[in-house]
This record gives sequence, C-alpha cells and structure tokens, in this order.
Amino acid sequence: MKPKEKKKSLPELQDRIMQLLSGHRQRSLTLQQLSGALGLRKEERTTLLEQLQLMQADGLLVKTERGRYGLPRRLNCITGVLEGNRRGYAFLRPDSKKEEDVFIKPGRINGAVHGDRVLVRLLSSGGGRRSREGEVVTILSRGSERLLGTLERRGKKYYVVPDDRRLGRAVNLSHGLKGARRGEKVMVKVDSWQKGNQPPRGHLVERIGMPGVPHTEQLLFDRRHELPGEFPPQVLKELDSLPPAEAIGLIASEEKRVDLRNLFMVTIDGEEAKDFDDAVSLEMLPEGGFRLGVHIADVSHYVREGKAIDREALKRGTSTYLVDRAVHMLPPLLSENLCSLKAGEDRLAVSVLIDLSATGELQQYRFFPALVRVARRLTYPQVEAYLAGGVAPAGDQSFPGEILGQMDRLAVQLRQRRLQRGVLDLDIPEPQFVLDDAGKVLRVERRQLGRSESLIEEFMILANEVIAAHFAREQLPLIYRVHAVPAEEKLTALRETLLLLGDPTAAELRRFKPHHLKMLLERSRGRVTENLIRNLVLRSLPQARYTTVNEGHFGLASRCYCHFTAPIRRYPDLVVHRLLKESLEPGGFSEGRLIMLQSRLPAIAEHVSERERAAMEAERASEDLKKAEYMENKLGEVFPGIINGVTNFGLFVELENTVEGMIPLSELTDDYYVYQERSAAVVGERTRKTYRLGDPIRIKVIRVDSAAGKITFTLDQG
Repeated sequence: MKPKEKKKSLPELQDRIMQLLSGHRQRSLTLQQLSGALGLRKEERTTLLEQLQLMQADGLLVKTERGRYGLPRRLNCITGVLEGNRRGYAFLRPDSKKEEDVFIKPGRINGAVHGDRVLVRLLSSGGGRRSREGEVVTILSRGSERLLGTLERRGKKYYVVPDDRRLGRAVNLSHGLKGARRGEKVMVKVDSWQKGNQPPRGHLVERIGMPGVPHTEQLLFDRRHELPGEFPPQVLKELDSLPPAEAIGLIASEEKRVDLRNLFMVTIDGEEAKDFDDAVSLEMLPEGGFRLGVHIADVSHYVREGKAIDREALKRGTSTYLVDRAVHMLPPLLSENLCSLKAGEDRLAVSVLIDLSATGELQQYRFFPALVRVARRLTYPQVEAYLAGGVAPAGDQSFPGEILGQMDRLAVQLRQRRLQRGVLDLDIPEPQFVLDDAGKVLRVERRQLGRSESLIEEFMILANEVIAAHFAREQLPLIYRVHAVPAEEKLTALRETLLLLGDPTAAELRRFKPHHLKMLLERSRGRVTENLIRNLVLRSLPQARYTTVNEGHFGLASRCYCHFTAPIRRYPDLVVHRLLKESLEPGGFSEGRLIMLQSRLPAIAEHVSERERAAMEAERASEDLKKAEYMENKLGEVFPGIINGVTNFGLFVELENTVEGMIPLSELTDDYYVYQERSAAVVGERTRKTYRLGDPIRIKVIRVDSAAGKITFTLDQG
C-alpha cells in the first residue's frame, strides 16, 4: 500500500482566511461564522474545515477550547522550537527572530520535548531580567524521531533511556533488538508519541556499541551532533568525471578568464592547513594608494548546482572543525586539491581587485573569474614573527617582507576605519589545543590572535562588504550575512548584571542603547573582568544568520555583508560565487531564473543557518570533551579563576586557559549558602560570606567526567 499523502493547503482560501481573521473585530470566529463571512456554500464547509485543520497543524491558526479559530498573535500565542533543560523547564525559541524567548515551567510543557515545534500561549510579559512565561498549547511537529540512549531491561521488556535528559521519558521497544545487549548504546526510532504520561514506543535502528570504547564514543558524538559520515557513492562517482588539475589552463583559456599568474600573491594560514580558500595580493598605486587583491578558490566551477556533490554540500552546509579532526563539506579531491590555492599550481579563482586611498578609503573595485598561481605559502607564525621583529625566516632570501609590511599598514588603517564607524571589538579568547600524535591533549592554552591573523581578517571582511554592497545596490538576489540590533530587553538585563559587578559605565548610563556597547567594551579593556564583560555582551547579542533580506550586520557595523571568501568550507559562500559569476554573464539573470532564486534562496539561507548552529554546537562539545580529558591529569591541583556564572545549584568558574568547571553549592561546606538571583550571588546564612559574578577565586580540581565533558571544582582552602 502507498503511504497516504499529506493534503495540501489551498493558497487562495488560506489567504482569505488569514485576511478575514486579521482584520475582524472579533479575535476568533466559529466554523459557521467563518463560512458565512467567506461567502461559502453549505457543501463547501467540509473543504473549509480541512483547510482550518491544515492551518492549525502548521501553527498558522489556534483553535480555542470553545471551538473558535483565531490567529496566534491575536490570541496571545506564539510558535517556535522548544529548547528543553534537564531540570524539567524549557524555553521557546520563537520562529520570529524579533521575538524574545519564552520561559515554560515543567508543569506547562504538556508532553512536548526538546526540539519540538510548538504553539505556546503567553501567560506573562516578563520585564527586566525576567523572561516572558508561557504554556504549550499544541505540539505542531516533533523535533526528532531518532534518539540516542542506553538499552535497559525490566523483566521481559526492553526500553531505551535517552542520553539527552532534555528528551524526558524512556522509549519502550516493541521489536527489532538486533542482538543488542543491556547497557549498550543504541539509536531508536520513535514510532508513536503516547498521550499523557505514557512513554513513547519505538524500535531499535542502530547498535552503536558498549560505552567507554573509543570507536563507540566517536560514533556516539557523530550521531549526537548529526555529523555526516563518508561521502555517498553518487558523490564519489561524480568526482571521477571532474577534469584533472592538468586541464585548468585549457579551461581558463576556453572561458577567457583573466590571467593573473604574474601577479604576486600569497596564502597566509595556520601551519596545519590543507585547504586554501583565499590568497591575497597588494600593489602600490600612485600617490600612496593600494590595489588589494582578494582571490578566492572558484569552487562553483567544479560543484555544479543540483548535481550530486552540490546536493551533499548543501545537506552538510558547512565544514565542522573538531579539536582532533575535521568533517568536511567537500571531498578532499576538491577541498585539498583541485580547488585549493596551492603555491606554484595553476588554479581557478574569483578575484576581487579593490582600489583604496592612502588612508584606506574605498575608491573602486572590480571582480571577475581568473586564472591564478600563488607564489608563496606563508603561515601565521612566519608572518607574525616578521611583523613583530622585521626578521625573515633564517636563510629565506626571497621572503616577501616588504609586501607584508605594506599589507600590515593597510590592515591597520582598515581596522581603524571599522572601529571609528562602531564595530564591536569582541575578540573573545579562544582555546588552543596542543595534541600528541595519538590525538591526546598535551596542553590547553589561551589562543592569542596576532597581527597576521588580523591582516587576513581585515582583507576578507572588506571583500565580503564590497560584494554585498554591490548586490544590494544592483538589487540582485543574494544570501546576506546579517546580525540584528540587540533587543531592548537584553540590553536592560545586561545593564542590571553589570551594575551587580560594580561597572562604572552601567552606573553612568540609566539606559543602555546599542551604541553604548562599544564604549563598554573599550572601558573594560585591561580590567580583571574584561573577558567576563565581553562574554556578557556577546550573550546579549542575537546570533548572526543568513537571509535573503539585507538587514545589515550590527557587530561589524556594516550596512551590507555577506560570506564570499570561504566556499571550500561554507555553502553560502558557494552560492554567492555562483550568483556573482552569473551576474557577470551577458544578459545577467533571466526573468525565470530570478523567480526561481527568489523561491529557493530563503530556504537555503534558513537551512545553512541551522547547519551552522549545529556545527558550532558540535565544535563547542568537542572542546569541552578535550578540556575535560586534559584536566583528568590535574586532579588535586589549584588554579586561579573568575566566577562567570551563578545559579541556584552552583558557581561556574573559568580558568585562565579557558577551561570552565562548576563548584556545586554542596562543596561550600563552611555555611549554608542561598542563591540570590537579583544580586547574581550566593550568600552564607550565618557568615554572610558572598560569592558573586565576576569575583576572582582559587579552585581545586576534584572530579572530571571526561565522557560528558564536565569538570567539578571546590574552593581552595590553602
């Protein structure tokens, strides 16, 4: 039997219903009232009812307890994705990016679990540091039907306890054990979500292995973060049909590409880099001006829209860089060979030449498909050493020191111009892991960003801005990288937190405005709480995302911004390359192509935003695991740190090397400590001793759960 097809919505009828309910004096209408107002005949009422049910399932309508229909916003309801917490409560992340999160108490979740898309009724408007509160009314769709967990047995019945405690209850297995044993890690597919307190039912679809085994742990990590495995056969087959590197010159000749092989250009990357997206060149113009060249690998020539490699790249969305390995968006033949701008090799590129004044002011630009040959592969340490001391690597007579000095001078001017226009200088410290040959962590250090990395960053930002501004000015379709202005509620909460820290800027300003954040960051420089304040500011900002609407980039203070410079590892950049090359063709975009792009690009933008968030979560989790692995050998040792989080169950402390752990309140044994939310502190009832956000303390490492990436501290009493 064929599965039943989901009934499709009727666009015209849906639009009429939405328009009617939007403007009607009553907030909700009965089926009969809707039918009459729409002028439908009696026999058409069944069609109307089906349409209402479809709209209700999609979260476009709310059906009240009295059987009346209304729009969510008019009935004080909101749709979004539920983000659960292992302590039982949850937050709604609204579909609308302009809406603030909604807090949902444990008793108001009504059967929904982490990841579900739900309809929530707002119960309170919040204010200050408090979030709005709500209650789940309807589960619109389940977030995932596949769960990871541990196989357990009670009598003759088997069930799976989810690893993610946010997913709630165990899943009863109806069949398909596949020889799995109790205690084994497995993946289960949920067949039915039961109502009320009844556990869901499902069947086993994959055996992962016994916990503690390295292969099992890696597979668990990959499944937990939905990381893709090997490239599928159809991708590998398509790779065989790609032209070899030897054909690049012929391709460039046939396509009449601009030959830039005589232009001196370099790549500057980390010492371990294997894929080279970008190269840079610099020519001095009369009167002290600059001609900056940013040359980006032309991935779009090899990855054709709609083909197998493209479909897989879109599915992955981005490369994911874990501490000990990378999960690439493109196969190595492309990322490390055909597309990679290797020194001394002819490669296809999309080049942007930007003319700037002696003070770094943009004058003109042009871009085109090119044939390039990188002259030198440089590393960050090499360039950093030269810029710091003016000394080339020993014995390297051809080291391009003069050009690097000119590049550095231009980069400083570009950065100064960005700071003047209001860019947020966040520079959050990142961890740097030193591993042995087996992937074991030898050291965790605070990574120091130098002038060499800033140089490349400035050039890439400028190229991204130039491309985005061009498309915006020409009103051509594009995927933009946007960063919204922080919400007033977030800024109010930030000010209250800073007041608790005794921050003078917060005390000086009665209300925070977005432009005050730059001043706050500048004034915090050099203080003990500098990194904490930077993190607090970061948490108050919305997440950057991809969209087809140019909304500007608040953090970079850019009116127009996109991602163009990393098509080997980011799908949005690949799309931008295609659109740029297509816009340069005679006649540009056809009318049909424009219609198709307007239809497809928004969905692509939303998908790659989701994939980026998933990759970032996996990367953070990988760092947490490696930090915990490193701290296993530090049990009993004492470190200085700063309290960067205060909760009703413990204090979070960050060490100088970026490692973070928690001091449970049960470890504070000299008194009974009470959590005070308004002052972001815990206070001893008898001694009145206080530990608050931002306080420097000394801790001792007492427990490490390397499998979970959790580290437990206690106070150093020495």
